[in-house]
Amino acid sequence: MQDINQIQISDTLKKHKSFLRGFVCFIVWVMATTSWGQEIPKRALSKTDYHLWNKLLTRKLSNNGVWVSYLLMYESKKDTLFVKTTKGNITYNFPSAKDGVFNGESEFACIANDTLTVTNLKNGTLTKIANVHDFFFSDNNSFLLLLLKQSNGKQLLVVQDLKGKKKLEIPNVNQWHLEPNRNGLLYCTESTKGNEIGYLTFGKEVKSHSILADSKGKFQNLNWCGTTIAFVENIGEAPQLFSYNIVSGKLHCFDSRKQHNFPEDMKVSNETYQSLTISDDGDRIFFWMKEDIRHYPNIDPKAVQVWNTTDKLLFDHRKYVGQYTLMDKMAVWLVKSNRFVQITDRQIPKGFLSGDYKNAFIYDPIAYEPQSNFDGPFDLYVVNLQTGKRKRILEKYSGDNLTIPSPDGKYLAYPKEGNWWIYDINTDTHANITASIPLSFFRQDQDKPIEAAPYGNAGWTVQDNYIVLYDQYDLWQISVDGKIKKRLTRGREIERTYRIKHLKPAPIYQEHEIETKGISLQLEKGLLLDAVDKNSGASGFFKWTFKTGEKKMVWESKKINQITKALDRDSYIYVEQSYEVAPTLMSYEKSSEKVFQTNGQQKYFYWGKTEAVHFNVGGKKLSGILYFPAEYQQGIKYPMVVHIYERQFQYFNNYVNPTSYTGDGFNITNLTTQGYFVFLPDMVFEKGNVGQSATQCVLSAVDAVIARGFVDQKKIGLIGHSFGGYATDLIITQTDRFAAAVSGAAWTDLVSSYLYVGSTFSRPDFYRAEYDQLRIGKSLFEDTDSYLNNSPVLKAANVKTPLLGWTGEQDRHIHYLQSMEFYLALRRLNKSHILLVYPEEGHSLSKQENQKDLNERIKQWFDHYLKNDKPKDWMKNGYQ
Repeated sequence: MQDINQIQISDTLKKHKSFLRGFVCFIVWVMATTSWGQEIPKRALSKTDYHLWNKLLTRKLSNNGVWVSYLLMYESKKDTLFVKTTKGNITYNFPSAKDGVFNGESEFACIANDTLTVTNLKNGTLTKIANVHDFFFSDNNSFLLLLLKQSNGKQLLVVQDLKGKKKLEIPNVNQWHLEPNRNGLLYCTESTKGNEIGYLTFGKEVKSHSILADSKGKFQNLNWCGTTIAFVENIGEAPQLFSYNIVSGKLHCFDSRKQHNFPEDMKVSNETYQSLTISDDGDRIFFWMKEDIRHYPNIDPKAVQVWNTTDKLLFDHRKYVGQYTLMDKMAVWLVKSNRFVQITDRQIPKGFLSGDYKNAFIYDPIAYEPQSNFDGPFDLYVVNLQTGKRKRILEKYSGDNLTIPSPDGKYLAYPKEGNWWIYDINTDTHANITASIPLSFFRQDQDKPIEAAPYGNAGWTVQDNYIVLYDQYDLWQISVDGKIKKRLTRGREIERTYRIKHLKPAPIYQEHEIETKGISLQLEKGLLLDAVDKNSGASGFFKWTFKTGEKKMVWESKKINQITKALDRDSYIYVEQSYEVAPTLMSYEKSSEKVFQTNGQQKYFYWGKTEAVHFNVGGKKLSGILYFPAEYQQGIKYPMVVHIYERQFQYFNNYVNPTSYTGDGFNITNLTTQGYFVFLPDMVFEKGNVGQSATQCVLSAVDAVIARGFVDQKKIGLIGHSFGGYATDLIITQTDRFAAAVSGAAWTDLVSSYLYVGSTFSRPDFYRAEYDQLRIGKSLFEDTDSYLNNSPVLKAANVKTPLLGWTGEQDRHIHYLQSMEFYLALRRLNKSHILLVYPEEGHSLSKQENQKDLNERIKQWFDHYLKNDKPKDWMKNGYQ
């Protein structure tokens, strides 16, 4: 039996301990440069200061909103978890911990380096327990559940009360699974004497119950729903499925050999990642069936590869990802009648469940392959799980769109051809519910050559009577027959977008992809709404009721996010930030109060500010973000770096930590604190004309900034990564307005990139040009001219701008040879160009040493061309 070493430590002094270890050196500097009572002078930010900055993630809010936990993350990786009162200054810190759990308002527990720390929030006493693999508190707040590491690779399950007194120990546990409300625990043990599965219940005392013992099989795939427990016993060549009722104590076994319709060449799947799903009434256990792989051997990597153009999937997909026809099949066991229904099969291998678990929807995602989109169309079938009968309800439905089953299982909502439709499962009818509404529920700003995506489905009301949909700004309550339509918010009039902030706590276990049952909206109880202003970037949250409409709670000219509500009280926490004000943890009950301000050291440094820049392109109003140099002085003209990537105004109020470690070598604050303006303009595109569209947008945006008189128009640089790198290369083939450019991981040749096997699931990259960012809209063979006209490599002779390119040698998202093609073209044309190729790197750089290197080289590149600094050695001919 393993001992638990518990150490009681008085923590009175730690309540008020500073959270910034790096801040100590800062205090020394402050004391050296100023006397107490004097204003602290600002100084320029340098690279040696970057490590002081942190990022804030809120973690948990206690049930009554008295305590909050949050994580500060540093580029040194020495992250720290904090617990603080939402009112007052009592604070605890837990270095290296990432998350934790409150036990009511009295305890907080977290793991760091395999040691569990339990903090008594009332008196500050700590209890430390070593070698902890996992832990939970029971829902009644009376017990602490521990999994302790054993030397044999198994775990010791310990249940103790909050005074540390052991109530139960179970050795050799290899799995555990909490009841969803934390009222019980399902566990299984493994030993040479035999394996056991049992469960615990938590009341005034802990009670232990055995389900099966002395088994030779290993128990796995545990699940607990209501009064039903389901699991798989993996024994021999025929794993068995079980259902146990904790009220009656009856154990039922599904024996596939006694099911006349169970396929002979399949078995109950023993894959541990294949979760079991239990219906609310416990009568349906959804499980997985595995093919006999002996009939389908793996592809021999040394054998000749046969690539047939009529194959539905590329050879590489079948080799590395597998075949849909051979994936595990979904099935259901009806326990009371001991019947079995196979739901998916080799012809239709994918599916998901209706909200009441009485029907399933199945489809073949590659039914219409080969085709050119990433997700091809499919036919959708509904399967009656009582009879096993299936019926096709949608034909050639777009793989770009989602279908949304209702929680009570009566309907299926789906977007199609610019409208929302409802399928009634019982009557087998389809109703268009938005056709008579003069406003669109689909994106108006989408400029890709595909069907516009819907703004979204907010959810269903109780008993599936209504669905709540989003338009560009508002929420709409619409009956399932489409006859009743009511706009719930009034955002369109002021161009403010409202969205429901769902407050449902995250489930203990991630739901399986077949599980679609959601929480019904209770409109009569009101809603919490996120809100954001389209033009200013202001945001906040509102309380909505039928009586009052949307009523402001918090609204600021800042970014408001990470909103969390206390479970038992109308108390909230959230984070607010802008580029000028570091993220601040706030609490809200009747008014807002500051809980914690990150990055307090910012006040000792010069810092920039932002302004919105609005401009017009082809009659369309676009916006951009202009970041001012940290030490901006009126009357001086500064260099400017323009960063491009589709639409960026959504980041207007984002705070940006300075850092040398970014995957694309670009950091706004680094540049503004080094004397640059930085500009992020939005772009819109014409189908088949990305090059001219990008150039027109960026030049119009730059002209709008130059008109303000801040920027030296001869000292403007351009930078982009991925699609932004592609746009950068295109733009410099059409204009010489930029003094220098940086392009990372860019497409340059749309012919070779079109005829390429992408890294994502080994699919052809046709879709990128025809439907996605490249926006050609047609195949290479239908519109060859557009592919040629939008390929920077073919326009390389026009380039006059010095270009720094970079790529990862292992990039398979946009192959590194795309960058090499442009390099060779510019080399042949005797153009000014340097290409950086980083070995063992992909689409974005992941190694810190490479991130730092790229960041520094980009700075040096712009410093040379935009500030007239001397070129570094690596920029010169013959550099080795």
